[in-house]
Order: sequence, then structure tokens, then C-alpha cells
Amino acid sequence: MIEKISIREVLTILVLGAVNIMAVLYGYNELAMSISSGLVGYLGGRESNRKEQNKWN
Repeated sequence: MIEKISIREVLTILVLGAVNIMAVLYGYNELAMSISSGLVGYLGGRESNRKEQNKWN
């Protein structure tokens, strides 16, 4: 099943991924860890909402 991809979600993932890589390269390990955990939470919440919506449809 192919779903519509939101430009906002793609940009969020790309920008946070790029900033995370830059933080690692410049030695900001705490910042990189914080961004990574936020990104994982964002993706997990997105998937959880998608599953919940499919359950009710």
C-alpha cells in the first residue's frame, strides 16, 4: 500500500539528519544524542498515529 508522503515530514527528517551528522563531526556529542533521541521519538510517534488511524478505518 502506497501512502502519500508529506513534504513537511521529509524535510524534518532530512534537516534533523543533516544537523545530527554535523553535530557528530564537530564533536557535539550531547547535542547529537539529543537530536537522535528526538528524531526517533518523532518517527515512533508518526508510526503510532498511522497505526491508530488505520485501526479505526
